[in-house]
Amino acid sequence: MSGEHAPHEFRRITAPNPGPLTLEGTNTYVFAGTVIDPGPDDGGHLERVASMSPVETILLTHSHPDHSAGAARLSRLCGAQVLSFGSGLDDGMRVGGLVALHTPGHSPDHLCFWHPESRTMLSGDLIAGRGSIIIAPPEGDLGAYMASLERVRTLSPARILPGHGPEVADGKAKVEEYIAHRKERERRVLAALEAGAASLEEVVELAYPEVPEEMRPYARLSARAHLEHLGRELH
Repeated sequence: MSGEHAPHEFRRITAPNPGPLTLEGTNTYVFAGTVIDPGPDDGGHLERVASMSPVETILLTHSHPDHSAGAARLSRLCGAQVLSFGSGLDDGMRVGGLVALHTPGHSPDHLCFWHPESRTMLSGDLIAGRGSIIIAPPEGDLGAYMASLERVRTLSPARILPGHGPEVADGKAKVEEYIAHRKERERRVLAALEAGAASLEEVVELAYPEVPEEMRPYARLSARAHLEHLGRELH
């Protein structure tokens, strides 16, 4: 529920940017003077975020505009510094009780934020609360993404606060589900190739039969990511 209070004082405010990839919208989190992912540059949303508590630091999971475009305006509103991977943040750094974890794959600069005391993972676009994440080459890299999921798996998160979609109450199970889903999809892509698929469209037809027409452009991106991971190139 938008704006709800969660244990350990994580508060979620969902931005008004719903869509097929953003689901209900981008989730902005406020935690002890820190804002994680201010979301789009929407004045009403950012003013609401600024009113939740005094904001000292703004953290970005990655630079995609649905997560980061509002950072500059929120910084001006609150006088808060903006930190992201390579701009004040690096793997393992601790800020405001959260540990930054470099988790590339969806994007090269992607970070998750880990709260070890509650075993809570703020997952950005590594893991969504519902559905799967698009890995879109050339920026997206499936091998890096799988390594990032394996890294998060070792932490056994109790819960996940995603960049899109509802809170995940069983974080460990969700990570396992994500890894299994990608491995199963790769098996399907391999089966499509073994069945004689000679083009990207043919791979999508065979490996993504359940995907509705409006989502097929994203299935093509996903199939291309799998093919690159397998060292195959089809047109």
